[in-house]
Amino acid sequence: MKTELNFFYLFILFAVFVDQVSKYFIIEYFNIYPEFLINDFLYEVNQYLNIVIVWNKGFAFGLFQNNIFSVNILYIFLIGSVILVLIIYANKLNQKYYFLIFGLIIGGALGNLIDRILYGAVVDFIDLHYMNLHWYVFNIADICISIGCILLVLAEIRKKPSDKLK
Repeated sequence: MKTELNFFYLFILFAVFVDQVSKYFIIEYFNIYPEFLINDFLYEVNQYLNIVIVWNKGFAFGLFQNNIFSVNILYIFLIGSVILVLIIYANKLNQKYYFLIFGLIIGGALGNLIDRILYGAVVDFIDLHYMNLHWYVFNIADICISIGCILLVLAEIRKKPSDKLK
């Protein structure tokens, strides 16, 4: 149990570390800081990937960008509460694959929460596209959260019916 719990916290730290290092690299390499709030920067990596700096002051997918103060307070309390619940739930389940799943989700949430606290906005920079069809701009934390959610759905689908009743 102790070893699995250590891996749980390592997954969280790994996700936060990779996310924050990637954001630091992007901000420093391209010399774009949040006080400039430049949202029209574009660096073409290849025909399917751009680096586009977007300082997301809103919530998921940039919703509610106009009221930054209340969004930041709401975001901090909401994410903090979700993280606490996921930590308690993962410890209760005490299964290795849930430690990985919740470690990715919590690590991603913490990565974006750190941005929100430090900068008042989350830096998104990965722009995947095909011709003129662009997905929402996202970051490594968003990838961790998405992978964790997909793995959670798959884990729940694979559960035996008798396990779901517990």
